[in-house]
Amino acid sequence: MGKFVLVGGGNIGRGDTLYETKEIDEEIVKMTGKENPNFLFIGLASSFSDSYYDIVKVIYKNLGCTPVYLKKKNILNNPDIVKNKIENADIIYFGGGDTIKLVENLKEYNMVELIEKAINKGTILVGVSAGAIMMCKEGYSDSYKLRGESDSYDFVPGLGFLDISFCPHYEEESDRKTDLIEDLKNEKREVYSLPNNTALKIIDDDYEVIKSDQSKEAYKVYLNENNLNEKIITKGKIK
Repeated sequence: MGKFVLVGGGNIGRGDTLYETKEIDEEIVKMTGKENPNFLFIGLASSFSDSYYDIVKVIYKNLGCTPVYLKKKNILNNPDIVKNKIENADIIYFGGGDTIKLVENLKEYNMVELIEKAINKGTILVGVSAGAIMMCKEGYSDSYKLRGESDSYDFVPGLGFLDISFCPHYEEESDRKTDLIEDLKNEKREVYSLPNNTALKIIDDDYEVIKSDQSKEAYKVYLNENNLNEKIITKGKIK
């Protein structure tokens, strides 16, 4: 299946705010088994990918990585650069933003097959929020809200590298959590639901929850005999 890290959210140090995902980032680098892994950032979900990369680059350079970035203009004009950077990466990191935009861009720029080959050779795929949803068959997203097409969260399709449903930013008393619980009353789904500062580390069929905030819990949320269940998860088998 491959190696994946799905991050529920959390601040990686943008602006003046705190750096919240330290332990998750450390584990991602540790997963490579290398002292100086090659780190590739792809920010196609965000309109602020340059400033996003500036922050991520510092974090991962301090963790021993050699960071590089695929800008949109490189992707459009230099297919050989795209291919080489993806093939050489030990970690490919997809930032947050608009899930629909990310999925559409990866398809339009013919990057999906390259990413699949990277998965098959053992490259670690990391996704934050929209980036995590992209790796799954579907996720509970704010894309339609960002686009002004709806005032509600909804499930949007990902690329299906993982055959699961995923919900990021599953915070107590948040609109996203409230809406998801309401929607699941009418639909039969199991949704891996992670708050900020937690991540789902997946290697082949096995998963383990990583936390940068020990007060947070990760859940599998589903309807069972008309009762909504929030099952705390720590490790197990991906269905």
